[in-house]
Amino acid sequence: MINFKRCVLFCLIVLVSACATNQPNPLQNLSGTYVGQVVSVTNIPITTEFSVNDQGVRSGRYVMTERDGTQVSGTLDEFKQEGPYTLLASWHDKYGNGKLRMLFSQQQLLFKGLWGHHADSTLMRWDGVKE
Repeated sequence: MINFKRCVLFCLIVLVSACATNQPNPLQNLSGTYVGQVVSVTNIPITTEFSVNDQGVRSGRYVMTERDGTQVSGTLDEFKQEGPYTLLASWHDKYGNGKLRMLFSQQQLLFKGLWGHHADSTLMRWDGVKE
C-alpha cells in the first residue's frame, strides 16, 4: 500500500512538472519554516526551513529529532525547478547526502516530498506544513 501511495505521489509530481509553461514562478521567493515528518526507518519529526538570498539563490536547512531525542541537522542546496510547484534539492547531513523532490501547494502552505540517495530513487516520504 505504501509503494502505491509513493507511486501516485511521484506520478502527480511528474504530471505537474510536465504541465510547466512560461508562467510566473510561484516558488521564486520560497521562504519559511515547515513542520512535518520524514521516514527514516520510522516516522520522525522534522522541521525544514527555506530561504532565498538577495541574488535569488535558494537554500535550506532541517532538523530531525530521532527517537532517542537526538537532533540531527542538515542542509539543502542545489535547488532545481522541475515544474511550477516542484523542486529538486540536494540534502546533506551526518548520514550522507542525496536528493529531495518536493511538490508544494499553490499557496506554499505545505509540501509533500520524497527523498533518496539519487534523483531517480526518491521513494521515502518527507513532508511539511508551514508554521
